[in-house]
Amino acid sequence: MIQLLPETTAELSADAALQTAPDITYDQLESLLAEKLELLISTDFQQFVLLLYKVDVSEFKIRRILESDLTPAVYKKIAALLIERQQEKIISRKIYSQPPPDDGEEKW
Repeated sequence: MIQLLPETTAELSADAALQTAPDITYDQLESLLAEKLELLISTDFQQFVLLLYKVDVSEFKIRRILESDLTPAVYKKIAALLIERQQEKIISRKIYSQPPPDDGEEKW
């Protein structure tokens, strides 16, 4: 999924209002996003929930993480979920935005 990193970074940067470098690594993105999540959870929980909604992360997965981990590592786990979901969306868009193959039959 490394080849999706530039697109993932661009979309998450826009959604979460992050300042990122063009050559950011996965680990750097995850850490930066984890810091942002920690800030949102502690200062503006509604914005945190809105971000989860924008990225369309499974509420069940978030609850499972929050119930099983109360350490500061929880922010990295949530960040990884956001990155994973954003990459799934990018892949889905690429698959379904391709024109159907031309099988030689006339289309209406």
